[in-house]
Amino acid sequence: MDGQGRTTMWLSSLYFAKGMPRVVVFVIALLLFRQMGFHVAEVLCGVSLFYLPWVLKVWWKPFVDTTLTYRHWILTTQFLLSLTFALLAFSLSVRWQMWCLLVCLSWLTAMHNVAADGFARLRPLASHHSVVQELFRKFSMVVGQGMLLVLVGNIQVLYRHDMLYSWRVLFYLLAGFYLFLMIWHVWMLPRRRTAHRDEQNAMPTILYHAYWGGLVFFLCYAFAQGMVAKVSVLFLMDSYSNGGLGLSPQEFGFVMGIVGITALTVGGLLGTKTINRFGFNRYLWPMTLVMLIPCAVYLALSYWQPRELYVVASSVLAEQLTYGFGFALYLSFLKHTAHREKGKSLMALSLLLGCLASGPLLQLMGYNAFFVMALIVSLLTILSSFTLRTAAK
Repeated sequence: MDGQGRTTMWLSSLYFAKGMPRVVVFVIALLLFRQMGFHVAEVLCGVSLFYLPWVLKVWWKPFVDTTLTYRHWILTTQFLLSLTFALLAFSLSVRWQMWCLLVCLSWLTAMHNVAADGFARLRPLASHHSVVQELFRKFSMVVGQGMLLVLVGNIQVLYRHDMLYSWRVLFYLLAGFYLFLMIWHVWMLPRRRTAHRDEQNAMPTILYHAYWGGLVFFLCYAFAQGMVAKVSVLFLMDSYSNGGLGLSPQEFGFVMGIVGITALTVGGLLGTKTINRFGFNRYLWPMTLVMLIPCAVYLALSYWQPRELYVVASSVLAEQLTYGFGFALYLSFLKHTAHREKGKSLMALSLLLGCLASGPLLQLMGYNAFFVMALIVSLLTILSSFTLRTAAK
């Protein structure tokens, strides 16, 4: 096997390993908590705290960068992820143990992500390897939100809706998979150090250095979508009598794991290509306005409550496609800002606050009124772009 082929193999498995735990923490945990009998406010407030490692990353990331090598961090966190999944499968019947283990899982996921990105950044990668990284990270989301939830749903049907058993099978599988990945990466990950590759963009614009405009943009641009993102998972799975759409785990896996992630990927690619071709400033307002569509889609679904799976899948396709397109503007700003790590922490803080606020609001208002409020709050997206534009003048 030549050097490029070997690099493609470890890079693909590493970025697949990078994406899967994040799906567990931010999507699968929602369904797990709900099926274990948690109230919606408990579910959303609990999951919002899983963003803390990303919010605080600007402070703990230097510790990862300066202690062990990235290779050691990758192997260590993958072993600990395997152990945590196994303990989680064993402890599902005890709420506080399940909660503590999921908090540990969120921290391990964040540390593994930092180590994986740092390790890849120090390797002499070919131009096509950036496609490999993104492809396998998205593939892990398809497997996590799609295939694994289909598996959980099928086990629940076979074992007469035994919720506990199905989730235990899932986490034991993940424990074995991450133990295998650790062994695989012991053999595959290169040990030789290489020179650091400079990723800073050589052409930052004055727009990207507008400090206060950038601060408001990071906090407000995706705030409403942060409110809706986790509520939409509960909405799709909740019963019709509770105002939801009543999808089974198998149907949810198809709608969000396959249709949704595919649409999100395509939307992100189209948004990135649009910015690269026409420029950030020219498409600032069109892409900002597109970000209001996801809230409007879920508002329509909450009033309509369609029972046809193709209607729900088509709506999610439109919502995720437009969200991916509009969010590309956010990622472009983040990529070019002079304060990238601070921007990432502010982005995570925005998602944390949006998710945290959604718990009590949903319990108080119900799905219909909540999505109306989310659509109103999404006007912050317009305000953030206006502030950014004003600060740049």
